[in-house]
Amino acid sequence: MSVPALDELTKRLFEILRDEILSVGGDFLPDSNLIDAGLDSLGVTQLMLSIEEYTGVWIDESLLTPENLESAESLASLVHGHPTLRTNRREGDHRRSGVVGK
Repeated sequence: MSVPALDELTKRLFEILRDEILSVGGDFLPDSNLIDAGLDSLGVTQLMLSIEEYTGVWIDESLLTPENLESAESLASLVHGHPTLRTNRREGDHRRSGVVGK
């Protein structure tokens, strides 16, 4: 499964955050701060599973920095632009791994 275009990925992550994970109002935008909007560790886990489902890419926990979790836009840039993200799928194994740190 290939990673979608950056604008499509940003839109989808924004929709997932707005509609499924966070309790936010109409002032929540793709560049809104996710931590300020209430993203917690459970929400991060839900978000990572949604990203994996949508893109086939698992984001390693070491990449979940405050900068990468700043907004839907910054998270989409991480998923879309990180050149070494890989999926590792074996028959019967649904876990994936990404890069371990920078």
